[in-house]
Amino acid sequence: MSFQFLPALLLFPVFLVLAFLLSRNRKAASQTYSGPFLFQSVSGSGGARTAVLLQWAAILLLCIALARPQQGFERLPEAGEGVDIIITLDVSGSMDQTDYYPSRLAAAKKAALTFIDGRPNDRIGLVIYADRPRTLCPPTFDHATLERFVQSAELGSLPDGTAIGAGLTVAAKGFNYSQTSKRVVVLISDGEDTSSLVDPITVAQAINTIHGDSLRVYTVAIGKPLSEDGLGLDRETLSYIAELNGGRLFNVESPEELDEVYSAIDSLEASTLPAEGLFVYRDSYMFFLIWGMILLTVSNIMKYRFFKIVGE
Repeated sequence: MSFQFLPALLLFPVFLVLAFLLSRNRKAASQTYSGPFLFQSVSGSGGARTAVLLQWAAILLLCIALARPQQGFERLPEAGEGVDIIITLDVSGSMDQTDYYPSRLAAAKKAALTFIDGRPNDRIGLVIYADRPRTLCPPTFDHATLERFVQSAELGSLPDGTAIGAGLTVAAKGFNYSQTSKRVVVLISDGEDTSSLVDPITVAQAINTIHGDSLRVYTVAIGKPLSEDGLGLDRETLSYIAELNGGRLFNVESPEELDEVYSAIDSLEASTLPAEGLFVYRDSYMFFLIWGMILLTVSNIMKYRFFKIVGE
């Protein structure tokens, strides 16, 4: 609970001090004056003391109401807020190589999990691809479920091969229901396209035509460049895909550099939402105001009853 006008809470101790000083003055005056109009009362009775306590409780509640207490309720971002991100992960057989400890795939998954933890207010999804692509999780705020899908991405879950173009196509289609103006694909690959029906360059051009500046593609190159026999990592294609769609190519040579890639993407695609979350604040002063008025009324009724002048 927070208070919009915190100084109002200081009124209660001020009233206590004033009441104490006034009671001392009254006591001193009664000691110096005696006459036919100094009446006895039953103010020392238990009922009278209860009335006084209720009166002070009422004053405290009214001071709290005046301070305007509020309660915050965390809410999820609405459509159009934040950044929608789809991680597109290569799960072809070559991702099992151990030049990235303990393997290329394990290092890529670990870095992805760290990235997801760092963006709690963004929708993030996961697409995997080998010979064909598969959407494991559409963009979601349910990052706990998303992380389980990341951990479950394994080699052999799809026929072996590398369909970069198909993986990129499915990732772009994953934004069909996105209403935010900021969308990002993070495409991770360690090979050249061998299985797509449409080559990755054509797919990248189509994405640029359809989405324009609203969708950026960052490509992450893991592994060794193309060798003489045409096998290996096609950095040239990955670089073209990224540059055409407002992103950039990251050349990664170690697991530590994978973390740096996601940190760089974090800075390039900063969320428009606060990291501490979104809160809706609602006034809750009515509870204190109503009960304060009730206690004040009850105390006045009790005082009228117990502070009557003797002989009246």
